[in-house]
Amino acid sequence: MNYKLIFPLLTLIGFLISCNSYKIKVYSLSRNIEYTETDGKMRMFTSEPNKSIVLISDSTLNYSKIYGHLGASTTIKYRKSNDTLILESQDIYGKNLTENNPDFSNLYLITNDSLTSLMNKEKYYSTDYLKNSSKKPKGFYIVYENKAYKIKGQKSADRILGKIPNMDTNKFVELDKDFAKKKYGINRKYKTLEYK
Repeated sequence: MNYKLIFPLLTLIGFLISCNSYKIKVYSLSRNIEYTETDGKMRMFTSEPNKSIVLISDSTLNYSKIYGHLGASTTIKYRKSNDTLILESQDIYGKNLTENNPDFSNLYLITNDSLTSLMNKEKYYSTDYLKNSSKKPKGFYIVYENKAYKIKGQKSADRILGKIPNMDTNKFVELDKDFAKKKYGINRKYKTLEYK
């Protein structure tokens, strides 16, 4: 048996296994839906940019931010301390990420399901959690003239909001989930806004 050949082969197999053993973890920002008036119509939009944090190794992550169709991504070193994820203030290219960037956070409470910024309270959910969780329903409800309407997207929002003459977004009030369930039969997992 040729032992000179077996040792390098075992080393190579060990290296390949260790490289493939890290499971990439993707976290996406949970965004709030808001309304704005454009061309005389109320439109839904998300109040924050689309952001994601992807743990690509046990010490490196990709941080991405997309505004509309434009975006930026960078790679950052990180470490974990108990239940806290700590990002370095510079990316791997030496760019200072905290300079002129008030929404960048380098401290996160980390769980298997989410990352929560300890600086600005932004909450990122893991893609596994979003796929498997019934806590993150699609859509929400609007109550207008004592009738509840489910909003699933821009079309249904336009249809309902078009019924409200001289709409003022300041008149939307979020209802308590137990109250919405009792009065309108809306499942507690949904957010409900009432136009008062």
